[in-house]
This record gives sequence, structure tokens and C-alpha cells, in this order.
Amino acid sequence: MISFNMPIVPKKINKVALIYPVKTFMPPLGLMTITTVLRKLGKEVAIFSVFDYEYIERAQVPEHVLDQLRRFAPDMIGIGFMSAEWLPGKVIIERLSEVYKDVPIVAGGRHPSSFPQDVLQWGADYVVVGEGETTITYLIDALEAGNGLGEIHGLSFFDDDGKQFFKPGGKEKADLDIVPAYDIVPYQNFIDARLALVGRYVKAGWLSTSRGCFSKCIYCRDPNFGKGLRFRSLDSVKEDIKFQSTHYDLTCFLIIDEMFAIREQRVLEFCNMFIEIQKELNRKLHFAASARIDTLTESMVEAMKAAGCIQLSFGLESGSQRIHDFLQTNKNVETATRSFSILKGSGIDIFVNLIVGVPGETEYDIRETLELIKRFKPETVGVSYLTAYPGTPLFEMALEKGWLKQSDLDSLIYKHTFGESQLHCGIEPSVLKRRKQQLYNATLRSTMLNLFKGYESIALIRDMLLLGLRDFAGASSLIKSAFRFDIDKAKEIYRLLLFRDRILKDTRI
Repeated sequence: MISFNMPIVPKKINKVALIYPVKTFMPPLGLMTITTVLRKLGKEVAIFSVFDYEYIERAQVPEHVLDQLRRFAPDMIGIGFMSAEWLPGKVIIERLSEVYKDVPIVAGGRHPSSFPQDVLQWGADYVVVGEGETTITYLIDALEAGNGLGEIHGLSFFDDDGKQFFKPGGKEKADLDIVPAYDIVPYQNFIDARLALVGRYVKAGWLSTSRGCFSKCIYCRDPNFGKGLRFRSLDSVKEDIKFQSTHYDLTCFLIIDEMFAIREQRVLEFCNMFIEIQKELNRKLHFAASARIDTLTESMVEAMKAAGCIQLSFGLESGSQRIHDFLQTNKNVETATRSFSILKGSGIDIFVNLIVGVPGETEYDIRETLELIKRFKPETVGVSYLTAYPGTPLFEMALEKGWLKQSDLDSLIYKHTFGESQLHCGIEPSVLKRRKQQLYNATLRSTMLNLFKGYESIALIRDMLLLGLRDFAGASSLIKSAFRFDIDKAKEIYRLLLFRDRILKDTRI
């Protein structure tokens, strides 16, 4: 059995390469936050992307990526990924463990936290389970000192006998006031892509004001990140907003919190602060955020509208109470009608997230959802297939009941929104796809009108014309998909066109 102070060869770590497996239209905020932590330790950091936009099955790590890594000459390599990126993550770890036999490879994120033993077997030397800001600091200290690995909470690794060692996470929580290192990536390019908000064509940056969620939905709950809901200090949030507003060309912020509009007093304080920032900077700023359907109040809506909120997103999931009960969302459909009523006429756009492909779902359940959408007419809806992510109760349930096979895991890769239903149950796939399209079509007109609203319409028309000139085939496919009302396909093509045009293809991002 490994001792809690297992001796290792001391290793000075000066350079750390952080790997971003698949580049998307959203910057790698987690790695950018880790960058800030590492820089405070005096480390030189670079972030590298490996695959552009999507992972092609059986693709290998490109040689130009390896060349750039060799030139950087890292003393440690870190890689973080979600379950949707498990296959490219595996390919990258296996290849890097062959090339860098004397460089410690550290994996973190949702998937490694759920399956540390698998990731260690792929070739990672260490897996950070749960939040990484504190653990990575202790790991570097232990590696440089040559001892103390066994004392680190939340770290998993194989000992010399090949046995997995893991010490559960302690009570120490990550510091939420750490501001991401925006300069480590071409952040303006991500802003210029105008893909942060669904249904609005604005230049938006990303902002976190809290972390965690107290809901227990079976498709999302992850015990490795179950530290409850914690709030970032408003002083730190203010510093972040002012920094982004003065260093980047943006007009809006997407607040990425899972539970922004959850406590009325906190929301009111944020809105007052946001108004103060606009006065200090003498410029108009907007923001978009999320809310639960059962926590929104009239005071919140009034304050958010006054502060510049242009969109609130809701995880409605379904208009059927039966589906909510199965998913254990702890939401009441009747409560949703109250929230929609409060928002209607406020001037704040409503963006509703829906889920289809739930085990036992019937066409009647989907009709209930459709009727609710038609009744309250949100500006935009997003519809995804239910996905059983590893580490969630739904995943274990799906394997046990035969709804999902281990061989289906590759369907997690960017297919849960644009492909077909992952779970083998419920409504026949072709019928389910048509019903999914019907949910989109219910708000198609309002979505299109929203995109061509005010000054945003000028930018959208300009960019559409430019994209058509640069990629006529791609633009033609986009137009054809739109006229066929294939919204999934149209959105995917449009995002891909803008991604190619706006976000740099350089490996070192």
C-alpha cells in the first residue's frame, strides 16, 4: 500500500502546456482559470487546441500540434475534457504518453473525474477529481519537492505496484474570485463570432458569478462536483466586467452560471452594480443569464430589465409534469406559466431549453410541451436529445435497463443535439426527429425576427454576404437548409461557417 509521503524524483516545473481537445465557439474558460493559478506560481503557460470544431472518428493527433508542443517544451501537460469529448481526450492522452514519457500528464474535468481509472490506463499520470484550482497547486508542490503525493485530496494515480490510489476531496474549496487569463487565447475572435447567445447576434463575452447547482436532475448530477451553490464576490465580478469591457470590443455578457436568478437579493445587488459600471464607463452594456422556472420574481425582472438584461434562458425541459418527475427536476409545470407571465411584456427575450428522447416519453408528452410553447411564445427555443452522460444516475440506469450500450458511447461526441436520440427507447427515431422539428418551428418566426432586430441586423446581413463570398457552397447549403426548415442543420452550418471565419485555426490558441 502506498504511503502518504511516497518518495518521487523531484522535478522542477517551469512550463505547463494545457490541452484543449476540441476547439469550439466558446473559449476554454476552465483552462483559462487554471492558467491564472499557474501564473501566480510563476509558471509559463500555453494553451493548445488539437482538433478544430469536431473530432473526426479515428483521427490522430496532427503532427503540427506535436511540433508546436515540442517547441514549447513543457515540463507538465494538463488536459481537461467533458464526456462529450472522451474519445478525442483518449486519443490525445495515448499519443502524448508515448511522446512525453518523462513529462507528467494531468487530466481533469467531468469525464476524468467520473472515470479516473480508465483515464490513468490511457496514459495519464494523474487525474484531478473535481475542482482543479487547488489540487493542481498541491500537485506541483509535491512534484517539485519529491514527496507528498499521497496527502493531496482529490488526486488519483497508480502507485509503483499498479494499484490505483485516491484520497477523496477535502473541505477546501476553489477560490471563485480567480479571474480567467483572457490573454492566453484569442478572446476577441470568440467575441467576434457572435455565437455566445442563441437567437441574438451580439458581441458577447463570458462571465461567471457563481458555481454549482443544488438541483438533483438525474441527467446532470455529478457527485464529484457536488459542492453546492457558491457565489463569487461582487467585487471580483465587477473587476472582471470592467476588465473585459475596457480590453475587448463587446457590448454584452453571457452569464454562464447554472443558477443566476436564484436569490432575489443577490440578483438585485448584481443589477445595481451592473448599472454603476455602465455609469463609470459611460457606455451601455447588456447581459443574458439563466433562471429556474420556479424562482423568478417580479422584482428580479424589473431590476434585470433596468440593468440591461436582454435574454433569460430557462431549462423548461418539457411541458409534461410526468417527464419532469422522471427526470427528478423538482420543477412544476404550472410554476413555469407564472414565470412566463412575469416576463411577457418586460422586453426581456425568453429562451427555452427543451429535452426530447426521454425514456417512456409519448407523443402526448411532446404535444403538451408544444402547447405550452405556443401559449407563451418564447422568442427562441433550443431542443436537445436526452443524453446519458457518464457519472450521472441516468447513465447507470440506462446501462442497467438496456437503453444504452457501452458501444454507444461514441454517440456522445457532438451528436446529442444535432444527431439522433442516444437512448434506445420511447418514440420511434424518425417520428421523434419530426416532433423535435415541430418544437423548433413553433418559434421560428420570432427567432428570425429577433436575429434581425435593431443594429444586430446590419451586422448579420453584412456577415451573411461576406460568408457567401468566401464560401458560396457553405452559404448555399445554409440557405437550402433554412428553406427546408431543417433548423438543426442550418444552425450547424452557420456556426461552422462563422467558426472557420472568426476563430483562429492556430494550434496554439
